[in-house]
Amino acid sequence: MRLPVGRRHTEISRGVHSAMTIAMRADAHAIDAVLVEGGRLDPRSRKFVGQALACGAAMTRVLAAHRPRDDSYGREICLGCGTPDCQTLRGVDHVLAAYSVRPVAVDRAEAWRRADACLRHDGRPVPLAVEEFPAGFVARPVEMAAGGTCLLVVDRFTGVLSRWPLMPFETLVGKYERYRAGG
Repeated sequence: MRLPVGRRHTEISRGVHSAMTIAMRADAHAIDAVLVEGGRLDPRSRKFVGQALACGAAMTRVLAAHRPRDDSYGREICLGCGTPDCQTLRGVDHVLAAYSVRPVAVDRAEAWRRADACLRHDGRPVPLAVEEFPAGFVARPVEMAAGGTCLLVVDRFTGVLSRWPLMPFETLVGKYERYRAGG
């Protein structure tokens, strides 16, 4: 079954973002201590580990070039190759599937960590309330300071943070779902 360019691009982007997120969360010092300094990793494998993050970053550039757009007739095509069935995206999709690269959903603890890092005040943590919904998490300071007028949404699938004005939880969830759908 052929996926539309936009859907294929979205799925691949999630997989690449997940791989990049896992790589960035990895503790480089622990990897060095266990695998490199401990002598358990041969030179070629060491080089591979060191270049994995660069490969992920390069893949994001490929996805930037091969992304969906509408042609003059309103049909969805690939920006990079001008076709409705992008062979580049199809090839990347097959490679990611072969290595079982799938998006890793953000859990509540990770949503809290991301919101905490964003909302810290003068290096001090701000007590947060984190509420879950199907597409992510809404984080807000427990005590809204004077002028504190924003909520954070942490996307469950990408981990991306976005700021939203104060509004009831259910209203925000509906607006965020429409935002994710491109509406």
